[in-house]
Amino acid sequence: MISIIIPIYNVASYIEACMQSICEQTYRDFEVILVDDCGQDNSVQLAVETLRGGGIEAIVLRHEHNRGLSAARNTGMTVAQGEYVLFVDSDDMLVARSLELLLQEAERTGADMTYGSYETFGDEARFHQAQGSPYVMAWNKLCRRSFLSDNHISFIEGLIHEDCPWSFELECKANKIAMVKEVTYRYLIRQGGLQTAGEYTRHFKSYCTILKSYAKTIAESIISGRRTKSSFVDWFERQKALYFAMTLDRGTFLQQKEMYNLIRSLNPIPSFSKADCHYYLPAFLGIVLYKKFHSYHLC
Repeated sequence: MISIIIPIYNVASYIEACMQSICEQTYRDFEVILVDDCGQDNSVQLAVETLRGGGIEAIVLRHEHNRGLSAARNTGMTVAQGEYVLFVDSDDMLVARSLELLLQEAERTGADMTYGSYETFGDEARFHQAQGSPYVMAWNKLCRRSFLSDNHISFIEGLIHEDCPWSFELECKANKIAMVKEVTYRYLIRQGGLQTAGEYTRHFKSYCTILKSYAKTIAESIISGRRTKSSFVDWFERQKALYFAMTLDRGTFLQQKEMYNLIRSLNPIPSFSKADCHYYLPAFLGIVLYKKFHSYHLC
């Protein structure tokens, strides 16, 4: 059985299409867990009625107050009974064979996580085919529930871009990852969504937390023997440079300084190069050099 977990918050305009796509699944052994995150519209009622019209009785969980997407996903996990878990955002849609295709590949390969291709609609239309490295979003990834629970993989609450540390930890700890080249998910891009909203201070705090989470996962992966330190250096330096570039563009001088000091404090320490020699200077000089050369990691 597959547990489909769907957080719901003020999506009355989109929720019926999402639920209808679940009702149309060719694979039928699944449960639907709706997590009401205390919105102000009738999204949950519409979701329940649409599913019921398709012969599906949903499990509805309710937060006492709005806690955000991460908390809603974690709440859904507490009652999930399926061998596999799939997160779906309430304004997106599955294609009719999504569950069938993802489950077939998961069982064929024995993968801890199986992800599929996706297409976008709304303000921007494009196609993303699944390739060797999974995308960071949590949706459209069929995960073995025992793998998530055994490795204590959950979402950090209160973050913007909460998918990033979750997906990174999953990718580092999974014994096997499989992919489906067919489209299994339709992702709505719309103005006013979380990805386009928010004052930068919230983003800055999230970026700092995400970098710390990456460092923790890297350390655990090295200690466990799953990965070597060298396998992370280039990737992690790129992530550091990416968040610094965002802070340089939108943040205050104090935020730039705080981000740089965090970057210097987090392992793994790279080898000497033009882009990394700032590590070997005092911090007040290092930040000057990093402002000039951090973009080399983004090339």
